[in-house]
Amino acid sequence: MHHVFVDSNVLGSKTQYDWLFLLRRELHMMFSLCTSDDVLDEAHRVWRKKHPGLGGDMRAQREQLFRLNFNEISSEWEGAPAPVVDIDDSHVHNAAAYLNAEILLTNNVKDFGDPDTLPYDLYTPDEFFCLIYQNAPDAVRVVASKQIAYWAKRKQLTGSGAEPKKLSDALSDAGCPEFAQHVKECLQFMSGMKAAEEQSEVKTRAAGVRL
Repeated sequence: MHHVFVDSNVLGSKTQYDWLFLLRRELHMMFSLCTSDDVLDEAHRVWRKKHPGLGGDMRAQREQLFRLNFNEISSEWEGAPAPVVDIDDSHVHNAAAYLNAEILLTNNVKDFGDPDTLPYDLYTPDEFFCLIYQNAPDAVRVVASKQIAYWAKRKQLTGSGAEPKKLSDALSDAGCPEFAQHVKECLQFMSGMKAAEEQSEVKTRAAGVRL
């Protein structure tokens, strides 16, 4: 099992963390998720800047969501000099090292300097999701199906006439263009399978008709 430390910029994107959490639920034996209280604080600050007018209950909901989906959230690492380009990411490096993370998931890979000097591998969400697809494409299809059902139900409950953004478009807009293409292929595959099943059912019913 791979132990993955998640940076705050990933938690600042609903599209990215929705896919991350849903894939983890499907593949809980493949990888686990960890982060720190400081990272959660940063994620909340970024979110607040984007949504200054929303009430405090929204922060509480995000906090609950994060704590439900992480295997470990720590506040116990020790401070130390870190081999990172951006000194503000020192606490991220130190916490990831303390938790023995094998992968650090971040949208700012360059801020962590030379990968050869780090005790973990650096992945962007796009790279990490593509890696999951290569090893477990069926899980990606399952999550894609759940995402489609969720947005369809949400549209029904809200009574919105607007069509939700396509999953592949949402992923591309969120900085995951390569994975977006894989998801698009998954949806095309599932659409073809559904069409074939429907055609088979029609033929079966027609064969059962007796004149």
